[in-house]
Amino acid sequence: MILDHLCKEAIGLTSPAQFQPLQCLKKFGPLARTALALMVCLLSSGCAAFRDQAHSPDFQPCNDAVVRTRDGWLLGIRHYRPKHPDPSKLPVVLCHGLGLNATFWTITDNHLPAQLTAAGYDVFVYDARGSGNSTPERLAKVNNFLRNTPLPERGERTWTTDDQAYNDIPAVLEYVRKRTGQEQVNWIGHSLGGMLMFTFLEEHPERHRIANFVGMGSTAVVFPTKDSKEMARANVGICLLSKVASTSRIARPMRFGRPPGLAYIDRFYYTRDNVETLTVDRFYGYTLEDPGTGALKQLQPYLGKGQFLSADGKTDYSANLDQIKTPTLFIAGQGDVMADVQSKKWTFDHLSSTDKTFMVFGKSTGYQLNYGHCEVGPIGDFPGNHPLAQPASKNHRHPSSSSPGNGDRQRKKPIRSAWGAPDPGFTYPARGRTRTNRASLRIGLFHKSQKKDLGQLLISIIDETQRSTSILA
Repeated sequence: MILDHLCKEAIGLTSPAQFQPLQCLKKFGPLARTALALMVCLLSSGCAAFRDQAHSPDFQPCNDAVVRTRDGWLLGIRHYRPKHPDPSKLPVVLCHGLGLNATFWTITDNHLPAQLTAAGYDVFVYDARGSGNSTPERLAKVNNFLRNTPLPERGERTWTTDDQAYNDIPAVLEYVRKRTGQEQVNWIGHSLGGMLMFTFLEEHPERHRIANFVGMGSTAVVFPTKDSKEMARANVGICLLSKVASTSRIARPMRFGRPPGLAYIDRFYYTRDNVETLTVDRFYGYTLEDPGTGALKQLQPYLGKGQFLSADGKTDYSANLDQIKTPTLFIAGQGDVMADVQSKKWTFDHLSSTDKTFMVFGKSTGYQLNYGHCEVGPIGDFPGNHPLAQPASKNHRHPSSSSPGNGDRQRKKPIRSAWGAPDPGFTYPARGRTRTNRASLRIGLFHKSQKKDLGQLLISIIDETQRSTSILA
C-alpha cells in the first residue's frame, strides 16, 4: 500500500500488480540511485543524538529509569509526578502503539500526562521493546551505535506482541509498585498498547492488577475492507524493507519536509486537516519507530484474516474476550482507517465486563469531524467544537446504558452521565438537536485550539470508577 502509492507518485505505475520490490529505484539511473542512498544515509545518521538532545524531555526517549524484563530487555520509563499527589488515586500507565514510542503522549503542549498529574495522578510512560532506547541488554552497545545509522537494530526480528504482554507489562507494573506502593494501575493504551490488554487480561495470572482499562483505537478483530487489505500488503512490504533498513530513521528527516503524495499514507495515522503542521513535524521527528518484524509477522493473520492470534498461532485472543471483566472504556474514531468502528464495536460487545462504555466520534454521530486512528489517542487537532465538549441533555441516555446487543452485561448506571455521546451501533442516527459549546475541549495531545483535553474526561471516568470500586469493596 505505502510502497505502491509512492511508486505511483514517482514513476507513474497505475496498478498495485505492477509493483515489484526495488522497482522504484530501478527506474532511476545509477547516479540518481547513488545520490538517493547517500542522501538517506546522511539525513538519517545521527538521529539518535538528535532525539537525545531535544530541547524538552517530552521529546526525548524515556530515560528516567530502566526496567528489566525477565527475558533480558531493558525498557526506558519516565515518571510524571503530581505536585499534589492524591493517595486515593491509582497510578496511570500510558502505553503507545506499534511503530511509535512514548513521545506519542507528550509531543504537544498541555499533554495528557500533565493533565493527569495536575489531577493528582502519578503517570508512567515507557518505551516498549523496539522503541526509544529500549534494547536487549546483551545488544545494548551494538544498538546504541546502530541508532545513529540507517540500519535496523539487532533483536528486532524476534520479539512479538506476546513478549510485550507476558514480559514487558509485568515488569512495568512491578516498577510502578516499587515507586508508588500501589498494586493496581489504570491502564490507558493506544492501538497495540490497548490490544496488549486483551492478551494480558485473558491469560496472565496478574490480570487483577489492572483496575481500569482505556482502549483508544484498539480492536481484537479486523473486518475485511479495502483498507485492511492494503494494510496487509503493506505489512509484508515493511517486513522486507526492515531487514535491510530502519524504516523510522529513513522517515525521520521528513520532520523538515515531506514529499508530495504522502497524505495518502498519513491518513492511516491521522486526518491531516485535524492536525497542526508542527505536530506532524514532531511526529515524524520524534515519535516514529521501527515496528519490529517479529510483531509484524504475528499480526499478519490479524490484518489478513481478522483474528488476533498468539505468535505460535495456538491462541485466538479475539475468541476469548468474554474472559475480560475489567472496567473498560473504548474510544473510537469514525475516520479511523486502521481500526474501523465496526471492528471495535464487535470487540467491545464481546467483553464480559459489566462496567464498560463505548464512545465513537464522527460526523454521523452528530459531530463536526471524523476522527482518525491517532486522533482518538493524543494527536488530533480540533478547530471549533470538539465532540467531547458537547454535554448531553438531561434526557439523553448514555451508550453504556443504551447500546444494543450488550444485554445485562452493560453497566446499569453509566459512570459519565454528564458526557453523553450518541450510540454508534452501525446505523448512525441523524443529528436531532443542536448541542451548545460550553467549552472548547480537545482530545488527547495533537490539537490546534483547546481549553481542556480528553485527559479531563479520563480523569472523571477513572475518579468515579475508583470511587465506585471502593464503595463496592
